Amino acid sequence: MGGRLCIPAISPTTMSASTDPTGPERVVAAIIRDGDGRVLVARRPEGKVGAGFWEFPGGKVDPGESQSEALRRELHEELDIAVGACTFLPHYRAATPPGIDLAFWRVDAYEGVARGREGQEIRWCPPDTLPDLPFLPADRPILARLRLPSFYLISDVDHLGEALFEERLAQAAARDALLLQLREPWPASRLRAYAQHLRALLAPYGGRCIVNGDPNELMGCADGIHLPASHLARIDARPAATLVGASCHDAGELRRAAAIGCDFAVLSPVKLTPSHPDAAPLGWARFRELAAEVLLPVYALGGMTIADRVSAETHLAQGVALRSGVFGKDADLPVP
Repeated sequence: MGGRLCIPAISPTTMSASTDPTGPERVVAAIIRDGDGRVLVARRPEGKVGAGFWEFPGGKVDPGESQSEALRRELHEELDIAVGACTFLPHYRAATPPGIDLAFWRVDAYEGVARGREGQEIRWCPPDTLPDLPFLPADRPILARLRLPSFYLISDVDHLGEALFEERLAQAAARDALLLQLREPWPASRLRAYAQHLRALLAPYGGRCIVNGDPNELMGCADGIHLPASHLARIDARPAATLVGASCHDAGELRRAAAIGCDFAVLSPVKLTPSHPDAAPLGWARFRELAAEVLLPVYALGGMTIADRVSAETHLAQGVALRSGVFGKDADLPVP
């Protein structure tokens, strides 16, 4: 029968490898979205361990099954749907204890109308509302990922001028809901005013603007705050913003961003960049090692293009952060 294991939580800042010599218990979970971007979640029914908690549908992988086979079987048993195409999400990592190997898959196509075949309540929820539900602790790190896009755009207003920048931004926003970081060498007063302008520009498209700088000077003017590494080192608590990101360059900064409760981090530089020619690139292998140390969503920055998204996700990134790759002279717009 279908049904996820009720998995207890571990520390949300680190992942532990299984030391069970018999091998971990393999479990699969599904991310299913509808045409409006809502995510399907299920509530564990009375009589099951963890009754009343919400979870992503899925269940145990039986001996001899592949993960995708188990996913299709479990979703048919639980939801009465026939899954077609599905994609493994290596960067979706939950707070599982040793002995549990929980793999998330995105369902790209299915047939049927989802219903709770085992008496469980199911619900289609906008990603921003999921943190309001009592989720299984192991699943909670996934909620942040569902609220974040694959591309994190960084402004280039000083180089392009406001008119051209906004034209290119609107082209990208019309194609996909964007997350934009306003990062310019401006005084706080100008940053505040322009952040409010960009927030209004993006809102009709479902996009969000967060501003890079001192939260004491910039709080409230945008949809969130992005902390430079220098500010991350000086604060002891998460700023009271809806969305908080942080710039990181090593394992210590990543751990600090996770410890204070940032929603995501940006790790750089992954590749050589013209803007920082003297900075030694991490490379994808080292990026993966660092990203694996935290459950925090981490964007790859430095020499990134739109085409790097798949490689980034393979190396445990939430996606790519890019500036010239979107707003530069040879930008490939709009964002897919």
